[in-house]
Amino acid sequence: MAEELKKNISRLTEQEAKSILLNMLITIEMQQDGGVPKDEFCERMIDFFDDFKKRGDQPPRKHDVQAIHIVFGLSVAGSLKMALKQAGKADQEDIIAFPGILSIGPLSRLETKEGRMKRYKWLKEHLNDYDDELKEQHIRFEEEIHRLDGIQEHVPVIIWAGDNAHEQTGLRFALKLLHRKTNDIFHINTSSKGAVVYRHSGEILPEKLGVLYEKRAFKSRLAQGGKHRFLTEWEELSRSKNVLRTWKNKKIKGVEENFFDALIIDRAAKLQERHSKKDFIVWPRVVGEVLGHLDEYIGDEFIEYRIRELIYKGVFEIKGVPKAMRYYSVRLASFI
Repeated sequence: MAEELKKNISRLTEQEAKSILLNMLITIEMQQDGGVPKDEFCERMIDFFDDFKKRGDQPPRKHDVQAIHIVFGLSVAGSLKMALKQAGKADQEDIIAFPGILSIGPLSRLETKEGRMKRYKWLKEHLNDYDDELKEQHIRFEEEIHRLDGIQEHVPVIIWAGDNAHEQTGLRFALKLLHRKTNDIFHINTSSKGAVVYRHSGEILPEKLGVLYEKRAFKSRLAQGGKHRFLTEWEELSRSKNVLRTWKNKKIKGVEENFFDALIIDRAAKLQERHSKKDFIVWPRVVGEVLGHLDEYIGDEFIEYRIRELIYKGVFEIKGVPKAMRYYSVRLASFI
């Protein structure tokens, strides 16, 4: 067994070894802070061991990295990975994917570990975390920052960000992390100029991303002046206490967290009008109705958070237990 482990260790690249170690240290730190119960901590350590064995069995990369792509969201990362594979570039170009939705939650000093822990705790306190995804996102976020910090300075960096508060916040955050590096940095704006309008890059099919890559990669290099403007805007975002951001007139705008409450109530009222006034409506139906009339990308969980706040205020009534979306329904109190 020991010899097999030694062999697997020898097969790991330096980056892979650092990634596994970083994940383990983050989990230990979170357990010490009370964020991970002991039994779950043991399970996670076993998962890291299994992941180590899988990585060790994989052959090392045969080519030097020729470009690094930075995206915001795991869905767009999956699509871009497929697009690069179709273009025959999967072995030469890597993807750094920051999970989560950056249009919601605090951003104060997010470039520091303390700032990221503060954000994680806010998300845990305000959003329902049905499958423990927030913890996974936090660990993945730390890992991707570590990978970004290790980018060699001769490798060009391509940041994918469309016209929405989530990705534009990510663009500014990534530039903050990269601001001491001398890499050439390019920005691919994924927002469509045609009939199809995407709320964020995660909605774009791999074929479309491949076309954007061929047309725009390495053609939109960020000049020093543009970098400086984005960094200044990041500092403003980092100082803001807003936990909700929108995209308006080509700018990120911090708004109060109840900004979309009126829309939620209006869409719920439209649903209620199509039902008996005494009927409760399942939560996913209400959220789906709101998302269908929302241009911003803020996620299901934030809408649910606002519905819960409206329940506390007596605007909505609830039936069932809100342990998962399928277990409860709501109705407007004013319709009774």
